[in-house]
Amino acid sequence: MEDLKVLQKTEQLHEARWWETAPDGRAHCYLCPRHCHIGEGQAGFCFIRVNQGGRLYSLGYGAPAALQIDPIEKKPLNHFLPGTRIFSMGTAGCNMGCFFCQNWDISKSRSDQVNSTPLSPEDVVLLAIHYGCPSIAFTYNEPTIWGEYVIDICEAAKQYGVNTVMVTNGYITREAFHDIYDHVDAANVDLKAFTEEFYGRVTLTHLQPVLDTLLWLKNETNVWFEITNLVIPTLNDGVAESRSLAEWILKNLGPDVPLHFTAFHPDFKLRDKPRTPPETLHAARAVAREVGLRYVYEGNIFSDGASTLCPRCDVMLIRRSWHSVEENLLDDGKCPRCGCAIAGRWSSPHAAIPAPALVRARSLAERRFGAVNL
Repeated sequence: MEDLKVLQKTEQLHEARWWETAPDGRAHCYLCPRHCHIGEGQAGFCFIRVNQGGRLYSLGYGAPAALQIDPIEKKPLNHFLPGTRIFSMGTAGCNMGCFFCQNWDISKSRSDQVNSTPLSPEDVVLLAIHYGCPSIAFTYNEPTIWGEYVIDICEAAKQYGVNTVMVTNGYITREAFHDIYDHVDAANVDLKAFTEEFYGRVTLTHLQPVLDTLLWLKNETNVWFEITNLVIPTLNDGVAESRSLAEWILKNLGPDVPLHFTAFHPDFKLRDKPRTPPETLHAARAVAREVGLRYVYEGNIFSDGASTLCPRCDVMLIRRSWHSVEENLLDDGKCPRCGCAIAGRWSSPHAAIPAPALVRARSLAERRFGAVNL
C-alpha cells in the first residue's frame, strides 16, 4: 500500500464488506448513500475505505484514533442507563461533509491514525470492563464507515454482557442497515436539520436517507434511540423548522422518542456564526413539547431543560447539570408520584458481567495498556 496517500496503514489489511466490482473495474462501495466508485489506489469520500489491487479494504478496522471515558449523557442518551460511564471510541474520516463539524480534527483527517492505538474487538470490550463502563459508544466520527469493526466489537461485547451504542449521522444504506444495527443496543441519531437545502448545502448529503434510517430503527429493530438536533443560528434555528421536525417525529416515530436540541459553537468552516442563544433552545423545546413530544431536552448549556420530567404530572424525575446526573427519582422506570411508566432502558438488557471477565480485563489492561490514560 505504499502508493496510498491516505491513512496510516494497519499491520494487516481488513477487507471491507458492502462492496462490489463495478463494470469499469472500480470498487463500488454501497455502505452509505454516497455509493462511491473507488479507483485503484484511491479512497472513498470517507478517507478510510480504499481500493488496493481491485479489492476494498477498511483502514479503520482495529485502529481507533480516539479513546475516552464519557458520561452516557454526553452522547447524548438520557433514557439509556442514566448516570453510567461509557467507553467511547472513534477512528478517522466521515461520510458527511459538515461545515460545522466539532470533531473535524479526526473526522476530516487523512493522517490522524498515525497516533492510533491497535485494539482488537475483544480488547475494546475488556478495556471497557476494566474502566467500569457497562457500555461502549462508537462515536466522535461516523461509525458507519467502520461498520466491520463495529460488528465484531458488538459480537464480543455480547459475550461479556456489555452494551453497545451508535452515535451516528444516520447516513447508511438499506443493504448495510440491519447488518450493523441488529447488533447494537442503543443509538443517538444526529438529525442535523429538517430541510433538504441545509443537508445539501451544509453537509453535502441528503435528508431523506437519514429519515429512512429513523423509520427503520423504529419499525424494524429493538434499538433504543434518541435524536439530536444541533441548532445553528440563521441556518436551522427557525421555530417553524423546529415545529416541522417535531411534528414529523410525532407522526412517524411516536411521542416517546427523546429529542435533544443542542447549542452550536463556531468551529471548522463555520466560524462566522454566533453561538446559539439559550432563548433559541428554549423556544425550540417549547414548540416540540407543544406539538406533543414527551421528552425534549436542551444540551450544551446549563438549563433545567436537561432534566427528565414526568409527562403525566410534570414532576422532575432525573435532575441533570450539563452531563451529570444529580438526582434520579425513578422507581423501577416509573414516576414515584403518579406511577407513569417512563420510556427508556433503565437497566442493562444483558446479564451481569461475569467475574472471569473482570479478571481478564484487569490483566489485559495492566499488561498491554498500562500507558493508556483514559
